[in-house]
Amino acid sequence: MTTLESDYAAVVDAVRRQDRPEAINLAARALKRGNNHPLILVLAAEGLEERGRAAQAIDLLRAATAASPQHKVAWMRLAALLAKQRDFEGAAKAFDAVLGLDPNHFPALMGAGEMKLMLRDTVGAERDYRRAMKSDPRAAAPLAVLAVMAAQKRNVAEARDLARRAEAITPGIHGAEMALARADFHEGQAAASEARLTRLLERMTAQDENRAGALDLRAEALDAQGRYDEAFADYEARNAIAYRVNAPTYRSESIETPPRMARRLQAFLEADPSERWRARAGRDTAGEGIVRSHVFLLGFPRSGTTLLEKALGGHPDVVALEEVNHLVAASLDLRGDRGWDRLGDLSEDQADACRRTYWRLMRETLGDELDGKILIDKLPLHTLELPIIAKLFPDAKILFALRDPRDVVLSCFRRRFLINAAMFEYLTLEGAADFYDAAMSLAVTSRARLDLNLREVRHETVITDFDREVAEVLEFIGAEWVPEARNFADRVGGHMKTPSYVQLAKGLNDRGVGQWRRYETRLQPVLETLEPWVARYGYPPT
Repeated sequence: MTTLESDYAAVVDAVRRQDRPEAINLAARALKRGNNHPLILVLAAEGLEERGRAAQAIDLLRAATAASPQHKVAWMRLAALLAKQRDFEGAAKAFDAVLGLDPNHFPALMGAGEMKLMLRDTVGAERDYRRAMKSDPRAAAPLAVLAVMAAQKRNVAEARDLARRAEAITPGIHGAEMALARADFHEGQAAASEARLTRLLERMTAQDENRAGALDLRAEALDAQGRYDEAFADYEARNAIAYRVNAPTYRSESIETPPRMARRLQAFLEADPSERWRARAGRDTAGEGIVRSHVFLLGFPRSGTTLLEKALGGHPDVVALEEVNHLVAASLDLRGDRGWDRLGDLSEDQADACRRTYWRLMRETLGDELDGKILIDKLPLHTLELPIIAKLFPDAKILFALRDPRDVVLSCFRRRFLINAAMFEYLTLEGAADFYDAAMSLAVTSRARLDLNLREVRHETVITDFDREVAEVLEFIGAEWVPEARNFADRVGGHMKTPSYVQLAKGLNDRGVGQWRRYETRLQPVLETLEPWVARYGYPPT
């Protein structure tokens, strides 16, 4: 027996004896001797993960799945570790790989559903959870999650039925209680919803995602009862959980926060000659050969961009890319101090290379839908990319969404987002206000120093005078008014990319206008930061 065979046999023997620590130690030793058997890689990866070396563990698991694509355990371990590292897209693909080998694999179905929920793909998630329910009819977990999803879609009767079935299997299961609380809330029973959630929270000890979800819904129930201070306290407690979990990633000294980056870019633009930034780097001939018109829809999150995008999307000549950042992928070398300097002197050939990358990615995402259409590239924080837009796409039209700054910052703080570097800032009122101030200051400087074809769109005007405002926006982007613009609620699909989707499904309403007044006392720490913007955009003073 060779050394490699002997090492492998020792590992297998330890696994059979259920001596996991010994198996992991033997696997690590075997790996050092050059044994790359998938079992060795999986166990060695487990040891690395236990020692906090997640990146190396992921590399070993990827090697295991590449060497043995049929190895379900390797795929499952990879999926679990990627999920733990918040790589939800990678984890979803790994779970789907298991389902390709075993379509009824219950843990993989549950994991795939969870990852799709994190990616706001509710259609895909519901499909996976329903398959899990059929795979194991005795399991309460898929029933509970489906109950929550039904409640979120306001299918109250279905939510109650699924929740009661889940509780019959596992009394008091978290998801079922959440679904019933949400059903109460949707039926106008905010006090009953609050009471149920309070009982649920009293039983919960862990400061985790489940507790955050319960606090989030209870805050809404308290808000509905006019108990704004109590609601705000729950929003704060919910955000504190997310802050604690994500601070090690987004508050390390080596990472520049988005507000700081925006201010540095603003200072860079202000110190540079404006002629340099108004000089064109050629035309976007690549885009001209594909689309009829190119539009960027930006502003600041929670400023009404999703409502506007869905309304404009009712036009048959409009196609939208929503919340996918192909612009960054096409311009990676044009960021940071050296990148900004290159951007200022960008040649036509260099710009064309970036444009070709952008349109290739756009084609991969939207396919033939693009041809001859008006493309709306909607991502609110493209506001931070205005210098890049001006250089690469000088003839693009820009829709700049505006809303009362106090409503914007409060809404950013109140709503739950999939956390990234930008969304992390919204976990505190001060962070949200500081980011708003930095982004809007950069926008002012960009508009002064760049050649931009820009139209402001005020959210409150869209709400109060929908037909006229949307018709004028359509005219600006090169299209005529169509009554289908009013049917934006019908175009809210299964990929819930922003918190706006739940509100848009209710149709046009003004419930979000002036909501800051209910929380005015709690907004006091940030009103001084926001007041100049309130005045600049003509909103009533605080």
